[in-house]
Amino acid sequence: MAVLTRIKKRFYQDSLKLMRVSAEIKEMAGVEQAFAFMATELNKKTRMQESLMSDDVRAAGADDLVLIVECDNATAGQEMLEEFEKRITSSVAPVQIGEDGEYPEAPPATFEQGKVHVDANLALISVPGPYAAVQAMIALSQGMNAMLFSDNVSVEEEIMLKDYAAKHDLLVMGPDCGTAIIGGAPLCFANVVKSGKIGVIGASGTGTQELTVLLDSAGCGITHAIGTGGRDLSEEVAGRTVLAALKLLAQDSNTEIIAIISKPPASGVANKVIEAVKASGKPAVLAFLGATSAKIADNIFVAGTIEEAAAKAAALCKGSNPEEAKVIYERKPFDKISLPSQKAIRGLFTGGTLASEAKYILAGLNADIIDLGDDEYTRGALHPMIDPSNRSGFIMQAFCDNAVGVVLCDVVIGYGSHTDPAGELAKDVKAARDKHGDKIVIASVTGTENDPQVKSVQVKKLEDAGIYVLPSNQYAAEVAKSLMGGI
Repeated sequence: MAVLTRIKKRFYQDSLKLMRVSAEIKEMAGVEQAFAFMATELNKKTRMQESLMSDDVRAAGADDLVLIVECDNATAGQEMLEEFEKRITSSVAPVQIGEDGEYPEAPPATFEQGKVHVDANLALISVPGPYAAVQAMIALSQGMNAMLFSDNVSVEEEIMLKDYAAKHDLLVMGPDCGTAIIGGAPLCFANVVKSGKIGVIGASGTGTQELTVLLDSAGCGITHAIGTGGRDLSEEVAGRTVLAALKLLAQDSNTEIIAIISKPPASGVANKVIEAVKASGKPAVLAFLGATSAKIADNIFVAGTIEEAAAKAAALCKGSNPEEAKVIYERKPFDKISLPSQKAIRGLFTGGTLASEAKYILAGLNADIIDLGDDEYTRGALHPMIDPSNRSGFIMQAFCDNAVGVVLCDVVIGYGSHTDPAGELAKDVKAARDKHGDKIVIASVTGTENDPQVKSVQVKKLEDAGIYVLPSNQYAAEVAKSLMGGI
């Protein structure tokens, strides 16, 4: 194997684009590994293994772009480096000289210039963590709301930004906010869903995606899906963005119903959110994963799963009784699967909230649920929603484990995700079956027909590979549970 490196000095690129192009290059014949990242100290420590580091990479600065490929041979590696750079730089539009021979006005290079050019009111920030707070403050000072895709922003900086935003009637989504839909526009990881009258607030990315696509399947649409970042409902941050988003949706005449999705918040923060929901005067559903279902006020409900929250919000939308609404999809006898002799479940998830929901449903059973998007598994690798091949080794391990009877997976499609995650999972399952024999594999697909990958196409690829596909993450986990005698 040959390892080749290229460094482009002072050539900043968006991290999401770098992850996407890295995944494309990694799929090419003869390529063992491919990395593209900005040479911050954190990235140099976490994005790749030490064996691939060179002195040039160690010496690179935070504004330098690093490209690394590991190939069969040096000649192929050089060709891949050329293709790597071409794909990254091709999205930078060349300057076209006008018919009058004059150069066009240069595109805006800063938030200040962008504000003047297009009267923008939202800035999407995806720079390395050490710079994210500074850029967010610049955007806020220009009167723009901010969405921070960036992570590794300190709690102190997060609180400072959100307090500044609150004083200026602005909103900060994030940090580490991967999903939002604002005015119908999907941002980062998001799906194409119907417009409607439900305003969604999400302290979880894949949880927001699952909730919005379930509402879409129920025939209901959304006004906005406002992301908050996973830390917002912690005791320290105290729900600052959730409370600000509630205020905005309460004032929005198009939003008639509010739905909030989150992993369990700090208890004191949860009480504060509930009081703010009551004060909004609008019907609401609070999806606090693992919570006990309850009606806590007139037309305000708590749900313990994402599908239950979608069912209750859809009931409010359609004028039916939310207390009786438990699921979007009717449960039917599922007799297609023979009971396995093995009694362990292995969950291999790309979505953190979907993994958490499965854990709650499968509690008390012999179930090992792994969130492959956790930092523990993404150091030196792309997020599995971008590069689902990161799940391949775990699939093989599950199939060679004699205790495992059921393998439970998620497939998340939409903007930002891999172009064919179901195809990758199907390929992995086939390879594992060929080597170790058959096991039961159950999956769900989070997405819609209007997503770039097309949900029905993804479902068919899974079913053609002998994977049992259920229409929601909760339903899939329940079927796995029933096979273990849990239902």
